[in-house]
Amino acid sequence: MTNLMKAFAAAACISLLAGCANHAADSTKLIERTAPVTMNSVVFTDYNLKRTWSGGLFGDGERYRLSVVQHGQRPTATGTTEVYAVLRNHTDYDYQIESRTQFFDRDGVPTDVKPTWQRSTVPANSIATYRELSTTTQPVQYRVEVREIN
Repeated sequence: MTNLMKAFAAAACISLLAGCANHAADSTKLIERTAPVTMNSVVFTDYNLKRTWSGGLFGDGERYRLSVVQHGQRPTATGTTEVYAVLRNHTDYDYQIESRTQFFDRDGVPTDVKPTWQRSTVPANSIATYRELSTTTQPVQYRVEVREIN
């Protein structure tokens, strides 16, 4: 009887831990999903690359495979703006990603009709830099989005 109860308790613990190890991609407890849209930022639209949650069984947590080392913008010789983002891969595998930049004017109105995704690879345990140029010479704000290629 004691062995049966121990086996049942072990199975219950394993089931509980397995359920807590992964958060569903549609979980509303992911902070990134409900975070306000910010300008001059880099975000991971694929929550498997980086996610932060609150209120889990073991409290708040964070998991990431990629992170942003640095990002910013600078003027070019032609008067447009170059946006860059340096991404770091924390895994032992190369990551195939897509990135795009949405440019906005001072009032937050999009200046590009349809930003395009650019494919690149972030080597295992290394960094890679993403760059994009604006099409206008007006001062701009930006938002870089990164997702994994499926």
